[in-house]
Amino acid sequence: MTAAPRPPRAARAGRRAVIALTMLVGLMATVAGGPAATAAPVGRVVEPVARHDSSTGSPRSSTSSSTGESGNSPSTSTGTAGSSTGSGNPVTVTLAEVNPPTAGSSTISVRGTLSATVAGPLTGLQLSLEVGDAPITSRERLATFATNTAAARALTYRPLSLTGGVRAQPLTTAPSFGAAPLPFELTGDLGGPAAAGVGVYPLRVRVSGSVAGRAAAPIGAAYTFVVRSSGQARRTPVAVVLPLADQPRLRSDGLLTDNTLADEVKPDGRLGLLLAAARPSSTTLTLAVDPTLVQALWVMRKPYEYASPGGKVPAPADPNAVAFLSGLVDFAGAGGTIIPLPYGDADVTALVHAQKLDTVKYAVNTGEVVLAELLNRAPRLSGTVSYPADGLADTTTVDVLRQLKVGTVLLDDRLLPASNGIPYTPSAAVDLATSAGPIRALATDHRLADLATAPTSGAGSPGAGALLARFQAELGMITAERGQARPQVLALPRNWAPSGDWAQRVLAAVDSDYSVSVPLADLTAAGQASAPRGGLVYPADARARELPASYLDAVANVQEEAQALGPVLCPPGPSNDDCRQQKVKPMTNALVTATSVWWRGDRMVDGVSLSHQVDGDVSGIRNGIRVVASRSVKLTSRHGRVPITLENDTQYTVTVVLDFSSTNRSRLRSAARETRMLQPGQKAQIEIEVDAEKPGTFPLEIRRLNLDGQPLSTDPPKLVLVRSTVYGAIATGITIVAVSLLGLAVVLRLARRLRAGTRRQPDNGSTAGPDAATGMGPEDDAAADAAQPGGSGAEAMPAPDGVVHTGADHTGAESPSRWRSPAPAGVGLGPSASARWSGGAGQRSGSPGDADPIHQSGAGRRVGPDSPVGPDPLANPGSWGQSGRRAAPAAGREPVGGWEQEHGSPTFRGGRSAHAEDGPEPDGPGPAGRDDPAGPLTRRRRSGP
Repeated sequence: MTAAPRPPRAARAGRRAVIALTMLVGLMATVAGGPAATAAPVGRVVEPVARHDSSTGSPRSSTSSSTGESGNSPSTSTGTAGSSTGSGNPVTVTLAEVNPPTAGSSTISVRGTLSATVAGPLTGLQLSLEVGDAPITSRERLATFATNTAAARALTYRPLSLTGGVRAQPLTTAPSFGAAPLPFELTGDLGGPAAAGVGVYPLRVRVSGSVAGRAAAPIGAAYTFVVRSSGQARRTPVAVVLPLADQPRLRSDGLLTDNTLADEVKPDGRLGLLLAAARPSSTTLTLAVDPTLVQALWVMRKPYEYASPGGKVPAPADPNAVAFLSGLVDFAGAGGTIIPLPYGDADVTALVHAQKLDTVKYAVNTGEVVLAELLNRAPRLSGTVSYPADGLADTTTVDVLRQLKVGTVLLDDRLLPASNGIPYTPSAAVDLATSAGPIRALATDHRLADLATAPTSGAGSPGAGALLARFQAELGMITAERGQARPQVLALPRNWAPSGDWAQRVLAAVDSDYSVSVPLADLTAAGQASAPRGGLVYPADARARELPASYLDAVANVQEEAQALGPVLCPPGPSNDDCRQQKVKPMTNALVTATSVWWRGDRMVDGVSLSHQVDGDVSGIRNGIRVVASRSVKLTSRHGRVPITLENDTQYTVTVVLDFSSTNRSRLRSAARETRMLQPGQKAQIEIEVDAEKPGTFPLEIRRLNLDGQPLSTDPPKLVLVRSTVYGAIATGITIVAVSLLGLAVVLRLARRLRAGTRRQPDNGSTAGPDAATGMGPEDDAAADAAQPGGSGAEAMPAPDGVVHTGADHTGAESPSRWRSPAPAGVGLGPSASARWSGGAGQRSGSPGDADPIHQSGAGRRVGPDSPVGPDPLANPGSWGQSGRRAAPAAGREPVGGWEQEHGSPTFRGGRSAHAEDGPEPDGPGPAGRDDPAGPLTRRRRSGP
């Protein structure tokens, strides 16, 4: 397949040049339009701006109500404008005040300023005031015209007749670039009486003129709204809730975290301005007061201290704090309604989701108690009003609040949307079902709140007048939507910081020909009908902004440790309540404030600081109560004492329970627990009684508890190793019996040896012949020896083959086995011969058939062929096997005994035992087993020595 031919090189170069030129023109246009873009007019319609609530971190959408007019767009007789957004208008129009006509009047006045955004001269400037031909029909269209410049410009306007009957008011002085804004004021006549009811109309202020000598044209405009009313009796009831809250600043040790609150309560401070704005509306306005704020101001009534990086800083009593508290009391005395916020403005929704219901209950109930003490009234136990942060709470949180006897909850109206097919704004009141019964929910209008809290100055602000006109237009539209009155609620945010008299102007604007402020109690009455609203919807982004559960878990752990110190610092007694109020409750309160909604987002570090401060105080008390003991203790008897020392290094009087335990509970003789009360700096010596039934080591654990049995800390218990070296009763008895038996055996052995020694005759040094005393010779002695078992160490023991066993050799030493055998056949025994064959311990090891026929017996005593007993009858080596036992007998001879291996050496064992007799043995085999080498060869040992 043939490839397509490439275009010529010149054509490709031309295309590149065209592309490059196009990009260059676009870049130059962008650069040329940059300054104009950055100098955008202030008084124009802008896109919604996300404003973050510093207390909750949630964005609020605020919109402006004025717009710019393109200088290049030609004006038409119908009042329509071009499609330009006005971002490059040479003049910026800012509306400071819009005074709508009163009921039955048609006069309107506008005040504002003009600012030049270009350096070129402005000439022939004229101002005109124009109103739309038709009223706006819904709040949705009202929001569209307020936020969409093109939509607002596309409406048909008619110019109003100004003072002097002119349609346009010329300006004698033009604004200059970089100079101060030029003020202006216009007064116009809407013409004719107002239509029946209420109507909301678009309003435009436009400036026309010439820029740098060019043709005159519209060069700037501002858009807003105006409400006309016929003065009817029907008006929309509006209940206004104004929070007086500040971030928690009171620590558990009585110090303030800083001294910012002193500036907040000044007459021109944020809280001072809010309280001043509330005074004129005291009969209908509802104040939602943070109890923590009240407690901090109560501390500031007298000289106080606040924390700083360098340490404590003293401060004098603050008169503004006293005046603020007095203002709250006066407000309530004038008939105003004051409801408490949760103590510390706790993040109730986050606490419910983290299963910290005890903290929720404490925050709700304590808030009511603190406020009741300030106002000198009894706390309300039921039917209270709860205002969660930003009006955001889910069904679970609402259910928990109802269980805590809350009767009314304020919720953002976006969580309670109107039912399908409802083209108007429904009433704020709606009943929600819970597990504890129905609860009244009041939907707070978020559009009114956003307009009231929008910035009134600075870049992007349409001006206070335009914002207030839009606020009034929203109220007028609610009334115009439906002939029936539908109560509404305006709940302002906690961190509202109005400038100047803005708060007063907003609150005053609620009362008009088409709206009226009412007490909140009017909407909580049981007779108020429930509005057609859908079920409660909790947005996912609201859940994401809550305090994290891990953070709340950490705070709860510290809170448990602080609660465990209650019985330690305040034992039961008449002063228990006062003690807890002074020592324990400040720590609990500070930990509740650590869960405040003010710590959402990146401000959580301030909440962590409060929690750590309390944790330090709790740890200081716990660690100040110490158990001092040796690591090991030795016992030398069955019963002993283990000494320990209990020390109190805190500044408080403490009551501590010591719990003693061991792996073997029977070892403890003392009580398992012992309670001690110690004064500050006191030490107590305690001895624990223990038992040791047997020697060994066992652990003794010592724990510190409070009076309720709760451990003071999660640290491991104090461990003492008890070592015992004493024997128990059973072991002692066994030892005594064993030693007694051993001693008895030794005594018996010694007695036998002594008795045997007195009867033994010496072998060496004796004289031949008869004894002079007995008349017996050595032969007779031997015979007597053989005849008596108790003889003198040469005792003869008969064996089965006639061999006589002796228990001692000629030295008198004991031998394992000695045998005395009769001589072989044909060998005579003389009277002086002792006729002994020795096989004792002194016998030579080896085969009896060795070349040396002499067998050693005893200590060198010889028995051989020259001896009186005749030749060795066992000298034939052929009669012995490898194992030392006798083999088959040689021909013509019969051995009288055999050799047997014993302890590694051959031992001679005789046959049948018999007394020595003269004469040869009978022919033929001897007794059974004598000639059978496999037959049993037995040996009897002496039982005595």
